[in-house]
Amino acid sequence: MYKNLPPEIIGIILQNTRDGIMISNASNQIEYINQSFTDVTGYSTEEIIGRDPKILQSGRHDAAFYSDMWKILIQTDHWEGEIWDKRKNGEVYLEFLSINAVTNSEGQISHYVAFFSDIQEKYNFGRQLDRAAQFDDLTALPKRSQIIHYLTTCLDSYQSENKLLAVIVIDLDDFKTLNDHHGHALGDRILIIIARRLKRLIRSTDMVGRLGGDEFVLILPALNNMDEVEQMTRRIISLIASSIEIDGHKYHLTTSLGITLFPFDSADAEMLLRHADQAMYQAKDNGKNQHHLFDTKKDQQAQTRRELFQELSHAIEHNELILYYQPKVNMRTGKVIGAEALLRWQHPEKGLLGPGDFLPHVEYHDLIIDIGNWVTYQAMSQLSEWLQQGLELTISINIAARQLLQRDFVDSFCNIIKDFPDVPLKYLELEILESAALENTEHVEHVIKQCQELGVSFALDDFGTGYASLSYLRDIPANILKIDQSFIFNLLDKQKDMTLVEGIIGLAIAFQRAVIAEGIETAEQGVLLMRLGCDLGQGYGIAKPMPACLLADWIKSYQPEKEWAIWSDTLWEMGDFPLLVAQYDHINWVRRVLKCIDGEQSNLEELAINDHHQCRFGHWYYEYGSQRYSHIKVFEEIESIHTDVHKVGRQIVKLCGEENIATARQKGKELLELKDKILDKLLQLQYHIIKQKK
Repeated sequence: MYKNLPPEIIGIILQNTRDGIMISNASNQIEYINQSFTDVTGYSTEEIIGRDPKILQSGRHDAAFYSDMWKILIQTDHWEGEIWDKRKNGEVYLEFLSINAVTNSEGQISHYVAFFSDIQEKYNFGRQLDRAAQFDDLTALPKRSQIIHYLTTCLDSYQSENKLLAVIVIDLDDFKTLNDHHGHALGDRILIIIARRLKRLIRSTDMVGRLGGDEFVLILPALNNMDEVEQMTRRIISLIASSIEIDGHKYHLTTSLGITLFPFDSADAEMLLRHADQAMYQAKDNGKNQHHLFDTKKDQQAQTRRELFQELSHAIEHNELILYYQPKVNMRTGKVIGAEALLRWQHPEKGLLGPGDFLPHVEYHDLIIDIGNWVTYQAMSQLSEWLQQGLELTISINIAARQLLQRDFVDSFCNIIKDFPDVPLKYLELEILESAALENTEHVEHVIKQCQELGVSFALDDFGTGYASLSYLRDIPANILKIDQSFIFNLLDKQKDMTLVEGIIGLAIAFQRAVIAEGIETAEQGVLLMRLGCDLGQGYGIAKPMPACLLADWIKSYQPEKEWAIWSDTLWEMGDFPLLVAQYDHINWVRRVLKCIDGEQSNLEELAINDHHQCRFGHWYYEYGSQRYSHIKVFEEIESIHTDVHKVGRQIVKLCGEENIATARQKGKELLELKDKILDKLLQLQYHIIKQKK
């Protein structure tokens, strides 16, 4: 295609292409490289011309690999694939390599032309995603998927009838109360300490993992007898009971243990874990700070679950279940685009229950299918009602794994929607979990395509938390990726969370999927998500789930965050992002000071309450902010207000220390007024920046 171009133009093209290029002669001596080759490998023209390409070999491939490569190249005049090579500095990297053999007029090979691109960064990111999916971010312990995999491996290799395998589920007693009283930050530090203690307790053949929250699990294969099980149980209870000292304060915990033993309990890995979990709940019911051994015949927990199933069946028949709806918005346009239907149970004795109070107990029971069908019918009925009122919204509903994997799922779904011929199915979206789709990828792919033909769209919920490989996106044709709220929560605080979110959004774009973030709580999170390429979101910062009867009025009165409107149509530079983080830091600082009034302790050293230069907002203001905005008048006006903020904050802390709470609350109002003054100045600063850009 370059035959009509002058040689100097061809040279410019080769030198400036992003792919590395290497041309070698028939004797495989390098005759030409371009600049990208040097950028990737580190070798200059003088260092590489005349050398054999073997100089780049990493040592990770054996002779057979290169033999096969040359065999294919000679036979077909072409070879391509991923290959590990080595840079001049010794660093091994992954590249995608394409080699073409060039023949002369006599049909003999005269040259080899190689094109390659460095894909190490993509490879590293894929491994990062895989690790985030397999290991707990807080404690670095294996997550549930890894636990199940290890337990399955142990069961598959089980040989001796004289050995026992113990599964011990560990749950900290009253940990929620500790979290509520002292804060989640302290709770997280305690969980890290517990995880370290448990790791020191086990043998090299054992595994300790985190199931979530304050729940851990030990897998102990090849135990000789029950005495060893009892000994380990006592050691765990004693270990948890040992006081934990943090920042000069001692905390005392107890734990409830659930134990099941293979081969006495001859279930599979998933069921063994469930049985140990059931035994743990029985230990709690028995008074906590003790252990309970699962008994397949006598365990009282099984009866409790059967009672729950009966109650839920009754709830479906007597309309005790209801749907709440949480709005989804386009942050860039400010438009409400839909709502997620979320299940609630109006229990006649316990009041309104959230899904976490009952759904996990029926996740593996056929009752979850009845509940799912009920949700679908109610959502369709609500859609029909809203459309008749002129309210056009997409409703998304969650489909449980057990329901999705039913062979007759599509038939059951069609039997429900046929009762609503007036509802265009483009307004219905089904949300499924990553892990659910992986259980039978072929079936799920078939289900999704069938439903998409009807007009229904699909979303992958909690994306980024499962254990899927990247090929999962290729095989599952979902329309939308839903970023899990655990990544959004620390988006402004943790660089690695922002990197993961940016990567997920990049994957969505690459695979031509829409992307929505859940768990948005602050305006600043929304601004950053828009900047990264995610315009859609939901979360408590937008609206909490609400009864259907309230949604229409909420939409009429909905006002998007000012910051979203400010930045929505502006070419936003990453250099201005610290301004938004500083705004978030200011709000968070004031919130933490006010918590002192309610008896919650804050790290005063971290708050730097005695030095307004040293708090996180102060660091930004006197360093980066000053360098970037000091020439703007409104920026200068912030300093005196910020000084007053710290002054009032110190007064509040002192009053709380003197237990003069009434006066502290009065000062709290003054602090809130100062907070709003700074936010107003920051808003004016943003308007000024935007005006300059336009």
